[in-house]
Amino acid sequence: MSLTINDVRAKMPNYNNYKEKKRRGNIVGIAIHHSETINRATGAPVGNAKNLFAYQTKVQGLAHGGYNYVITHRGKVEYALDENIPALHAGFQDPSDTLGLEYGEYWNNHYLAICLVGWFSNGRAYRDTEGYTHVVPDDYTTPNDTQLSALVGLVEKLQKQYDIPVENVRGHRELAGCQTICPGLNVDPAQIRQQLQKPTPAVDEVVSPPDPIDIEPQPGEHVVILPDTDRYFNALMVYIWKFKPDVSFAINEAMGRWKYVTIVGDETVVNESQIARLRQSGTVWVQRISGDSLTTRKISETLASESRPFLRLDELPAVSEAPTKYKNEDEDEDEEVSYTVQPGDTLSAIAKQFYGQGSAWRVIYEANRNLINGSVQVSPGQVLQIPPNH
Repeated sequence: MSLTINDVRAKMPNYNNYKEKKRRGNIVGIAIHHSETINRATGAPVGNAKNLFAYQTKVQGLAHGGYNYVITHRGKVEYALDENIPALHAGFQDPSDTLGLEYGEYWNNHYLAICLVGWFSNGRAYRDTEGYTHVVPDDYTTPNDTQLSALVGLVEKLQKQYDIPVENVRGHRELAGCQTICPGLNVDPAQIRQQLQKPTPAVDEVVSPPDPIDIEPQPGEHVVILPDTDRYFNALMVYIWKFKPDVSFAINEAMGRWKYVTIVGDETVVNESQIARLRQSGTVWVQRISGDSLTTRKISETLASESRPFLRLDELPAVSEAPTKYKNEDEDEDEEVSYTVQPGDTLSAIAKQFYGQGSAWRVIYEANRNLINGSVQVSPGQVLQIPPNH
């Protein structure tokens, strides 16, 4: 799959104070975490590496942030802390070294840390400034497909780079000495390891893909995946009318459900890692129709006129392993998000949630001055815009 990594290391708090540090020992594993940062009104993941590092350095008092990589809810991979620097992600107190884990620093010294933005457990709640407990809706309690695909792609890259065996890809809670449920009870590290394993089949087990010319789907066996309906639905009308496939708008709905899948759109809507998972779930044939709406219409109408629902092998786009692309920190785009004020909230409390420090409340105040009429008081139900804290 094509993996883009956004290099934001120099943007992190205290960067000049720690950028020359080096880890003690070789990298032998990868630990997966979650951030527990969410929109309290909806449960949706919020934040990025800059927010997380600001909280860890300015509130928790750490020298630098706790993760080498952060993956946002949109699947953006942020390279936040140099791999040569030990991330402060899984240390614990063991003054007598009873576990033989370098006095609690083994995982920090030898494991890279990847954090998924979000809080991936059910039954979430928070306590407001007056001591009242509020329940968070049970939505967004699992990483989305985009996040998981980015995670798998990043882990595969790091495994190859450092020769890390799959059994050393672990969730935070699987690390000895760490008392935690991180990366959330709805994230199963064993399933991630299973997805990372790609055993080579024996020669007599290799099955050639079917010739698409000979495929005649029965009702309920073929689906068209249309993640971008606004762009492509009209272009597919003749094709859908001719072959009468099922239509779905989310790739995860197709896992293990349909034998034949037609994906409409390029890698920005469904990437190759997601297609690989689809095949692993039992799909017999997957094809992609990509291009602009005019090109898509032309391809689909050609297939309909020739009474064949699938492209020939020689018509399919070639799939190659794309190199990792690193984006310079200046190319990185900060995102503005909205937040619905909850009972007991103050501007300081909201600023601490998003920026890691209550003193940043003025950033939110200035962005919402017209809404709150110049007051520093906010009311439940108000929708505030939360800009990046530059």
